[in-house]
Amino acid sequence: MESEPKVAIVTGASSGIGMETALAFVRRRYAVVLAARRADRLEQVADRCREISDNAAVEIAVTDVTDRGAVESLVGGAVGKFGRIDVMVNNAGSGLYGRVHELPEQQVRDVFEVNFYGVLYGCQAVAPIMIARKSGHIFNVSSVIGKRGTPFHGAYCATKFAVCGLTDSMRVEMKPYGVNVTSVCPTLTATEFFDHSCMAPRAQSKYESASRMMPASKVARRIAAVAGRGKPELVFSAGGKFLTLLSAFWPGAADRIMKIYHDDLVKRSAR
Repeated sequence: MESEPKVAIVTGASSGIGMETALAFVRRRYAVVLAARRADRLEQVADRCREISDNAAVEIAVTDVTDRGAVESLVGGAVGKFGRIDVMVNNAGSGLYGRVHELPEQQVRDVFEVNFYGVLYGCQAVAPIMIARKSGHIFNVSSVIGKRGTPFHGAYCATKFAVCGLTDSMRVEMKPYGVNVTSVCPTLTATEFFDHSCMAPRAQSKYESASRMMPASKVARRIAAVAGRGKPELVFSAGGKFLTLLSAFWPGAADRIMKIYHDDLVKRSAR
């Protein structure tokens, strides 16, 4: 048995799925490195980790994932502290709401910097370390709407489609080295996501009510449970799986469902 704990890095760890994922790994006796931009929130998450286990090995790394150098420092610091990285969860993300033809170009570029390039930098920084050890697991958090685009979220969907494509490619490329790579595709999740999306405030559809949202802890527990296993993709909820399949095999029907969502948003926005 290995005497040293396994090590997980989690980006976007200051809240939501990232925070819950860090807690889930602590419960499995991993050492965790918490990365996000908000130092005060990271301290709070670190305290929660230590409440789970007095012996929890928790490090904080204030990190802007849009900065390649900062991500490389995050990974290098984790290796320097613990000597290994077993899991990398590229979770940091931001939203953008609006019709595609009305979106400001700079805001589209900004959301790509976080959602896509932040994932890319994390993958590129950690891959050589995992290749050298011939083990490891990279989780890239996309979305179910990274499998099927939805109205008013075109730019966000584009970033998440890009993450799925990147992950699919990398998963096969890393197989010869014994490294697992998994796409994580949650459906609507109860987090602070809407509060921090660009162009907020925005109307909220009745299909986005709190009662319909899954808890972030459900996503986190699933990530932690499959770490080290060759799971190519995690798609959450029966509705998410249905929409993905429907879009692949009957896109016109999926469009009709999305039109109902679109019309509800338009109606609520007009109030």
